[in-house]
Amino acid sequence: MPPYTSLTLLALGLLSGLASAWDQAPALAGKGAPVSDADRLYTGDQSSNTITVIKPATGEVLGTISLGDSRLSNDLNPQYVKVVNSHGLGFSPDGKLIVSLAVTSNTVTVFRTEDNSVVSQTSVERNAHEAFFEHDNRHVWVGTRGVDRIDIVDGLEGGVVGYVPSYGGPSKVVFSPDGKTAYANHVRSPSLSVIDVAQRRVVANITGLGDVFSSDMMISPDGQRLWTAHKMVGKVSVIDLVKRRVVGVMDTGAETNHPNFAVINGTMHGFVTVASTNQTLMYAQPDSSRMPVLLGAIQASGVEPHGLWPSADNTRLYVVNEHSDTVDFIDLTVSPPKVVKTVNVGQEGQAIIYVSGAVSAASNGTQNLGRQGLFDKPALNKILTEAQPQSSNNNSKAPASCLVTVRPEVGLDMFQVIGRNLAFNTTYTVSATVADRLISLVDFNATAPMGDGCGTAPQVLSFFKFIGVYELDDLVLTSKADA
Repeated sequence: MPPYTSLTLLALGLLSGLASAWDQAPALAGKGAPVSDADRLYTGDQSSNTITVIKPATGEVLGTISLGDSRLSNDLNPQYVKVVNSHGLGFSPDGKLIVSLAVTSNTVTVFRTEDNSVVSQTSVERNAHEAFFEHDNRHVWVGTRGVDRIDIVDGLEGGVVGYVPSYGGPSKVVFSPDGKTAYANHVRSPSLSVIDVAQRRVVANITGLGDVFSSDMMISPDGQRLWTAHKMVGKVSVIDLVKRRVVGVMDTGAETNHPNFAVINGTMHGFVTVASTNQTLMYAQPDSSRMPVLLGAIQASGVEPHGLWPSADNTRLYVVNEHSDTVDFIDLTVSPPKVVKTVNVGQEGQAIIYVSGAVSAASNGTQNLGRQGLFDKPALNKILTEAQPQSSNNNSKAPASCLVTVRPEVGLDMFQVIGRNLAFNTTYTVSATVADRLISLVDFNATAPMGDGCGTAPQVLSFFKFIGVYELDDLVLTSKADA
């Protein structure tokens, strides 16, 4: 991290004290600024270890911020001290700062949006996942899934300056519109912590969520509702924050990822990505005390939609397709909404955020950007269904299957498998058929329950030379019960 003078820090403090004239997305109707050249989209690209920076007004990909080396290129080196696995993203309410979370190196990196430069970098507790700035535009509240606490980081000067105990491995923190209340979901508890920001302590717990594991969540811009996604079991818990109770649980589909909100024609709408079906589901929820109504699905242009975020004026929704390394631009002003543009971004995008007024007229916003992770060759994807099924996956009627994704990496290709509808106590193998014989490429087992008696393998990774050696169409999936 470059040194900062007291004058620089003072200037940053003054900037952070100037509240944005417009609300950041998601925003209520009329409260967010129209899409402009000053706005930016950012994606957290896990495999390329980058943040992709996009100008939403034109769809131009300006470049990437490198946080460290690409996956498996140098990060196993005993002398490697940079970031590993860029993942979560957040921003300050004034749009002057963004924060990136690295889930493997437990690193919190704050960047200045004006010129993409590093402001601070802090090591926090285990498995830092998602974070957001407090309304003072300075302090970052970090969900650290490996422990039972939220770390509070000084985003300007760096360093952990406090923490809030929150049982169950807090995964993400969001704030109420007035900034007085924070909420944290968890990966080991079916509950939502309600936190008094000024006192920095949990004052209530909303219990009865649809599952113990909640990977992501979002609060509506009116502060009246919050949706928590349960990825492993394909559900979303709908919470009424006015009455602080769970209204109900929606069955959304396997690998449910991120929720978010937009106001369309005066009505609050909720959206949630469902990776297994390559769709974003769209709901209407006029009343926070009642269950949402499903309106339809927006088909992704690519594979495994993950993070999503609306523009501040509620006219666009942006979805990052994790296994296609792309971002879809969705027009919310037409019925039904549809994808109108797709751009290529860094590898394995997880989170995406929209920041209004990120750069001034004095900046072109391209300083400190490079091209790491921006490949001309797209990721390759193929779904395999178990050949001659030998396994019994209990209550699930669907056969065992997997999604295979192959990406070019430095030196080797990344061979990634997501197993679905798997039987427990069974080993699955992806093999390549070469000259009428099977060559085993990777073995895997179910590691997490799906909620219907079968299991999933959320991410199986292997690195070897695939492209130019094997063909996707020659891959097969087989199984063998463990002894």
